[in-house]
Amino acid sequence: MPKMVSTRFGFQWRDYVQADAECDRYWQAQKAEKRSLIEATKKSPRAATQGEKKTSEKIRIPF
Repeated sequence: MPKMVSTRFGFQWRDYVQADAECDRYWQAQKAEKRSLIEATKKSPRAATQGEKKTSEKIRIPF
C-alpha cells in the first residue's frame, strides 16, 4: 500500500478520495432532483372527452 504522503497544503490521499466521493454524491443528488422536478412538471396527456373529435378524424361538410 502506498505511504500516506501529506502535500504542502496538509491534505492526505484519503482526503482527496473522500472529497471526490462527496462530489460524486452531490452531482448524483443534483441529477436526481432535476429528474424529479422534470417528472413533476410534465403535463399529463389530455384524454378526449366523449363528444370531442380527435384531431386525426376529418370533419366532412356536405354541400
